[in-house]
Amino acid sequence: MRQRFQSIQEGSVYYWDRRLFHLSAASVIPLLGLAIGYEYVLGMAIMATVVLVGGEMARFLIPGVNAWFIEWLGMLLKPGEKQRITAATYLAVTSLGLLLLFGLEIASLALLFLALGDPVAGLIGKRFGRLRWNVWFSTGIAGASGKSVEGAIAFWTASLSIATLLWTKDIYFTLWPAAIGAAVAAIVEFLPIPLEDNATVPLASALVMWVLWVN
Repeated sequence: MRQRFQSIQEGSVYYWDRRLFHLSAASVIPLLGLAIGYEYVLGMAIMATVVLVGGEMARFLIPGVNAWFIEWLGMLLKPGEKQRITAATYLAVTSLGLLLLFGLEIASLALLFLALGDPVAGLIGKRFGRLRWNVWFSTGIAGASGKSVEGAIAFWTASLSIATLLWTKDIYFTLWPAAIGAAVAAIVEFLPIPLEDNATVPLASALVMWVLWVN
């Protein structure tokens, strides 16, 4: 039964369900923030963080809660998340931190880079990726060989596209720091950093854009 569930979970339907969920979860805060304003979306980010962190505590302290969670939402989890903090919780905490540290415009860009770039990189890398980490390096970092140059280029292209679109809508007035931020996001996602991408990618990108815009 466990092997059957694992094979189904790694099948295309569940793979794309997880990608679609990631796209929706990462984009909701920035899109709502740009539409309704900073104060409202900050309140939503606080509530989401409280709910998800509280849920994580409950499922780790109460085995029955974790069993229910896996039964109903297991198809959306990455491998290994059944017994550790989920990517969605990292994303909620990171979204709140970005809003508090960098403001709405930079936080929105960094989160949209992740929201759009990650699934596009997965699609292109899975279909066309040939230049992978294991071509050049022998690394013991889990998942490193799955990252491809083609996927990283697709990540940057998608991120640059959303940056350009927001620039044309006068969300911000200088494009080049956002283009560099998009490149940083793609590079950090590509590198086999043994930390959660939902935190490292937008945080690194936001920090670089903040430094460039402030100076």
